[in-house]
Amino acid sequence: MNHRLPDVAFLHAVADVADQQTLPRFRSADDLHVGSKPKEGFRFDPVTDADREAERAIRALITTHYPDHAILGEEFGATGHGPVQWVLDPVDGTRPFLCGLPVWGTLVGVYEQGRAKMGIMSQPFTQERFW
Repeated sequence: MNHRLPDVAFLHAVADVADQQTLPRFRSADDLHVGSKPKEGFRFDPVTDADREAERAIRALITTHYPDHAILGEEFGATGHGPVQWVLDPVDGTRPFLCGLPVWGTLVGVYEQGRAKMGIMSQPFTQERFW
């Protein structure tokens, strides 16, 4: 079993695959297939192809390199179990994303034994990352 934590380079690789899915869809004329997901207290909680495809790309990369890690994503829920869990929000700020406002980003956290250990925020439009 591979319960080791990733290094910072891998966090950046995760952000890279998310950016490849989100940035081309931002302010794009293409149809984002905007839908709504159920959320208590909200009549409309938007979800787009950018949200879904970024989470799929992140999950694929993590699963390839860390198949024993659990993943909790905003769009597709929880998979796996074990002491290391990734927490994903592929587009934090979907409403501003839809409005063309550059105040959104991808959030990725890594927990070990229920404690936050590391994370990264990528804002591809402004070309900023915080980890």
